[in-house]
Amino acid sequence: MDSYLAIYTDMLLSLQLGNYRGFVSLSKPLYVLAIIDSIEAIGSNRIYIDNLVIEQQFKKLYQRFQGDFVYTRAAYIAPFFHLASSEFYHLIWKDKVKPPSMSSTPSAKYLREHLQYAKLDDELWGLLQDDDNREYFRRNIINRYLLK
Repeated sequence: MDSYLAIYTDMLLSLQLGNYRGFVSLSKPLYVLAIIDSIEAIGSNRIYIDNLVIEQQFKKLYQRFQGDFVYTRAAYIAPFFHLASSEFYHLIWKDKVKPPSMSSTPSAKYLREHLQYAKLDDELWGLLQDDDNREYFRRNIINRYLLK
């Protein structure tokens, strides 16, 4: 399991961050932290767009680390969708749905209608069941992205 811990740490610390008008978005690392902080409430490796536990945790983190930026629902939808550019996070679409381009963010309505759920790699999900692993990932993500 130690090799998986190293592999997923590298993946979590290599997130491709968005950039808007010179501002680097912290939404992906904040969303990952929200998942980690909510793991016990999620129950299974299915992350639904309307999971209020994750969204509330994301909102708290966003308000804490994004400073002057006002939280909107779009701030939550964007990393929910765009984290799929990472190797460890997958969007599971309904049958015969062609996924939209990653160049823009679809609406929450579109995602509710066409997406079943998101999921993490099974190995990462397994690692996150352990308190020490969650704390290890949390500490590394905060040190890498949020303490500047």
